[in-house]
Amino acid sequence: MKNIGKKILKYAIIYVILAAAFSISMIVTYSLPNNRIRKNVEASIDVFKEEGICYIPFFKQSGALLDSHTDALILNIAMNKGINESNLKNSMENSFYEDETGGGISSLESALNEDVNNHEYSRYWHGVQVVIRPLLIFFTYTDIRYIMMITVFIFLAITLSLIGKQLGTRVSIAFALAISMMFIVVIPVSIQYTCIFVVTLLAMISVLLLYKYNKESNIYAAFFIIGAFATFFDLLTYPLVTFGMPIILIILLESRKGLGFFKQILMVIELGILWVLGYASLFFTKWVFASFVLKKDAITLALDQILFRVNGNEKYPVSRLDTIKMNFNYFFTPIAQKIMIILTGMWALLFCLYRKKIKECKVAITLIIVSFIPYVWFFIFAGHSGIHAWFTNRIQAITAFAILALYGETIDISKIGKYIKMIRREKE
Repeated sequence: MKNIGKKILKYAIIYVILAAAFSISMIVTYSLPNNRIRKNVEASIDVFKEEGICYIPFFKQSGALLDSHTDALILNIAMNKGINESNLKNSMENSFYEDETGGGISSLESALNEDVNNHEYSRYWHGVQVVIRPLLIFFTYTDIRYIMMITVFIFLAITLSLIGKQLGTRVSIAFALAISMMFIVVIPVSIQYTCIFVVTLLAMISVLLLYKYNKESNIYAAFFIIGAFATFFDLLTYPLVTFGMPIILIILLESRKGLGFFKQILMVIELGILWVLGYASLFFTKWVFASFVLKKDAITLALDQILFRVNGNEKYPVSRLDTIKMNFNYFFTPIAQKIMIILTGMWALLFCLYRKKIKECKVAITLIIVSFIPYVWFFIFAGHSGIHAWFTNRIQAITAFAILALYGETIDISKIGKYIKMIRREKE
């Protein structure tokens, strides 16, 4: 009982620290001067108008569609025209101006000519403002895209390097292929996409470093924190990747240490619960804070939105099967499907010839189970995943990473090496 009490106290302290840190950081960012921010937002309008609301660079496939609407909304909120209100209220209300069209780009342009905002967006933390408002003091939207590109690829290089050193080249390649299917090159072009992807990379780096320095006991607290940061920065894009990608690394690392199948599953469940608790508790906390500060029932408004995300409405009816199909087709494009079929065929051949012993392949079952997690998410949040399939589909990077890692983990490379050496000796 004492241990349980200590654990509850530990997570309660972490929760309080995170809630305080998130609140303070939002208040501080809203205290920054607005004039220069607005000038750089105004200088960014032409980019949005030129690209339009459904801009698809390079690939001309829906999975590469940029979320220009939300990026415009983020800049709209960043202008902070609640100038007569306290920084505390502004940080909880996260207001913006919306014109009669309701369009993100149109509303952003109209907002430049308005003195006050007419809508609030209090159900999310909008942690992205902690990054974007300081950047907008010095840079335009185009400049910020360049900075995001550098940031993403630096963290990506670190992640791939650590994976290669701790889990081998095969896992690095599996990860590289999985994120390529996310249309990785367009992610840094969108503020909306970049935030949650960077949180994912930092989560993976944290996991790998904890194992590298034998601090695995901190993994459980780390997943609670990862879930909290996902809810702080994300606007419900593809937050599940912050859980799924690191959990695959843990499964592989623990498998190498000899952890049994049932213990692997138990660990996945425990870490999943902690991630959900971190995500949900801090999500709910923003509703409570907003209700108290704004003196309105933000909780009921948020719950109504959650129900819509789950079940849709008359305007957006839910078909869970269609939602899953839609997300699958967005992610596994025709070329991605061909690549997966070729890789599966190559794996099947190598597996028949050079598979590991059955007891060494148990990790495959855990990876298969994890690969289905995105489809559980699509089923539960069918309303949201159906309307926004063009970005929610990226959750399936978990599926791709798990399957591709499975292929590598079930082949005995040493047997292939011995066969190659034998062929060389015969030729000699």
